[in-house]
Amino acid sequence: MKSFSDIPDEILHDILAHIFWVDEDVFACPTPVSSRATDDDSDTREIEYDNNVPRAAVPLVCKRWLNVSTPLLYETIFLRTHPQVHCLARTLLNDYTLGQNIRKLRIGCGLGVPMNKILRFAPNITHLVIELVAEKEEHIIGLGAGLQAINPSKVVLIQRSMPWYNRRTLPLVTELCHYIPKWTRLTTLRYPYDRSPRLSSRELTTALGNIPHLRTLYVPCGYSIDRTLLVSLLGSHGDSITEIYSEAPLVDNDVSRMFLTLADFAKLRQKVLFPVPGPWAVRPYTACTREDEYVTLRHSQLLLE
Repeated sequence: MKSFSDIPDEILHDILAHIFWVDEDVFACPTPVSSRATDDDSDTREIEYDNNVPRAAVPLVCKRWLNVSTPLLYETIFLRTHPQVHCLARTLLNDYTLGQNIRKLRIGCGLGVPMNKILRFAPNITHLVIELVAEKEEHIIGLGAGLQAINPSKVVLIQRSMPWYNRRTLPLVTELCHYIPKWTRLTTLRYPYDRSPRLSSRELTTALGNIPHLRTLYVPCGYSIDRTLLVSLLGSHGDSITEIYSEAPLVDNDVSRMFLTLADFAKLRQKVLFPVPGPWAVRPYTACTREDEYVTLRHSQLLLE
């Protein structure tokens, strides 16, 4: 091999893939993706993502790099604003084959009618993240109509903590509940609500019970699950789910002690996995049984102090 240009396209593809790779925790992080390092509450993982090598500059190196990196550039898409949605929709209309490269799509809100075109041109989406935020009801029209064109294996639903958005997103949640049971590849889903039920909790929980191959569920807090979902998991609907991942670590309080000691939760305790506190490259999860509850709770408390 005399020069870098002699590297085969397959190896160049693997090299450039490291530039375009986005960590799954960053892609599906409940923290709004619009955060920046200048914000006091910015997520550190997102700051690292923003400081990476500009991905859009890689295809400009030469024609060969353009051909190799273009599929990688479209593999993971963040849509945060309406201009971004319109720009991507126009691009896919000019070259619909680019949409076939989209594997992961994160939508900051409904973002209007052009989402219908984007989803129809992106049938190979495997990971879909939707923030349940809508400024106006018409902003969810395109997203609702385009959901029938995809069949993802993982869906992450994120609910902001502002209650006035809940009623505005009801039409979107209704559309999701209509199509979620039809997604035959769907095996993993993040439930967006915490302990307090929302207006759409019952509708979404009913849809979860109709997903044919759902095996893994993510919840904001494993010992303080939304009551509507909790009733479903303790019943026959929870039999098919094998793992429930909690985003919040296990801490010692009245709610967690009730979860760990009541016999009614014995069936659920076997499935819930809590993150182990501490800096980890890949965060491990652990189950908690009644026998080791004191050790686990005390260990978690000491690490968090």
